[in-house]
Amino acid sequence: MKRRFRSNSLGKIDDPSSDSPVANVLTNNTAEKRSTFGSVKEYFIEYTTNSNLHGLKYIGEKQRTYPEKLFWVLMFTSCVLVCGSTMMKVFKKWAENPVIVSFAETSTPVWQIPYPAVTVCSETKVKQTKFNFTKYYHIYRHETAVANLSAEVRNTYEDVCMICDDHLAPTNGRETSMANETIENLRRISPDIHDIFISCNWLDEWNDCTNMFYEVITEEGFCYTFNSLGADELFRLENLHTDYNYLALDQKNITWTLDGGYPPNSPLDSYPWRGSGYGAKAGPTFLLNTETIDLDYLCKGPVQGFKILLHNPAELPRLSEQFFRAPLSHEVIVAVKPKMMTTSEGLRSYDPERRQCYFSSDRYLKYFKIYTQSNCEMECLTNFTYARCGCVHFGMPHGQNMSTCNSGKMECLKTAKKELVTVEMKLGMAGDGENDTISEAREVALRCKCLPACTSIEYEAETSQADYDLKSLLRAYSPRFTDTDKHLPSQVLVFFKEAQFIASRRSELYGQTDFLANCGGLLGLFMGFSILSVVEIIYFLTLRLYYLLWKKKDSKINADLNNKRLG
Repeated sequence: MKRRFRSNSLGKIDDPSSDSPVANVLTNNTAEKRSTFGSVKEYFIEYTTNSNLHGLKYIGEKQRTYPEKLFWVLMFTSCVLVCGSTMMKVFKKWAENPVIVSFAETSTPVWQIPYPAVTVCSETKVKQTKFNFTKYYHIYRHETAVANLSAEVRNTYEDVCMICDDHLAPTNGRETSMANETIENLRRISPDIHDIFISCNWLDEWNDCTNMFYEVITEEGFCYTFNSLGADELFRLENLHTDYNYLALDQKNITWTLDGGYPPNSPLDSYPWRGSGYGAKAGPTFLLNTETIDLDYLCKGPVQGFKILLHNPAELPRLSEQFFRAPLSHEVIVAVKPKMMTTSEGLRSYDPERRQCYFSSDRYLKYFKIYTQSNCEMECLTNFTYARCGCVHFGMPHGQNMSTCNSGKMECLKTAKKELVTVEMKLGMAGDGENDTISEAREVALRCKCLPACTSIEYEAETSQADYDLKSLLRAYSPRFTDTDKHLPSQVLVFFKEAQFIASRRSELYGQTDFLANCGGLLGLFMGFSILSVVEIIYFLTLRLYYLLWKKKDSKINADLNNKRLG
């Protein structure tokens, strides 16, 4: 009885505490948390049981032991990490190296591309019979003798120094000059086309050289070019000065373009000219001449003859940078091998920095209508030189308001050319004490970014040479021929080495479809992942979850209604 009384007493004590509001709240919260946790757990088990991802069903199955579940958690996590790391490598390769360069599947016949433009510059810059450069060089070294020279002679000497070796230019000469006056002075004393060319042959037919070669003004002075585009097709004439023309050729109605080539069914004699085949008979041959009396070994040094450059017809030649020589009294054979690079249209949507080239619509040049890397570099050199020196060389394309340098600025021109090459490495221009001119020039240089053109044509030359004894030939034809040693002829033959060549093609290494396929393969390999797996995850996080919450809410509403009815 006593024990039952105590038990009843304890029971009476416990009952009031259980009926208190605080206890009820705590109990309800705990039950709600357990219910929420249980719902999440059941929901997770439902997903893992039904998911098609490998290994997840073993984690959610109730009959699995905890060690088994832990094992599959570690395996699944490891696969996710390894798969993610591998996918990052694929993405990095796709982002940084999306382009691959390969050979074209078929060969290209040489008649589908133009013959290379051939630019010839004589090393004889002035005719000694008209202006003795060596004589005035020695006079110029004595201040008293210079004072006796007329202003016209001094200006002419300084103008000639602009196309001779740069170390000959007097530092006390004019810093700038009127470009048209410099050009006229040089034209008056330089050898013209009739002095340089004796005869020319094209497609095994002799032609007047004035119909094949046209005057072009370069950093080397007056040169002559074959098969180049005309000034109206090459330059933006509205942005250039009007003091003189860089090209004497004004060819109209040119249908060839660098990107598109020749239109279908265009005639074989379209300009720029293209050959009908390969071999010495299918290319240009020209006989050059130098008169002994005009040789000057001071202006251009001990090597006499001619500088020759093969280049794209859409480029302005730069013989101060690259060339091969045609020595005096030699025959030079030039076998040409074209190098052509094209780019697939699939890369057009890529940023130029990623594809590492410019389409014609990507980059605007102020002075050139056609973008090529060489034209861009020449325009960049013009802008950089003007920012660095306050003037430019007369052989550089430039605008109306730009001054042209003369002999007093030759050292600055030479320095600017060196600095432009090294500006990205910050050599030669770096330093805490740099002035505003150097800072402005560096900004100009960093804006250049002259990437290759997406469609480019280059011409590699294989040269060979032999003595060219024209005088002995003439003596054999005519015993009365008298050798006066007045002329030193040279002959040059330029032709395609082969009838066809293999072009290169820049295309996508990883397109968007390839990238997606690679990532899908990795996800499938490591996890059995597919597009339906994504749909499944979205389904469980949206539609399925919404349905369960709505069902739970509806059940709670029904339970509340039933309690009210019973109450």
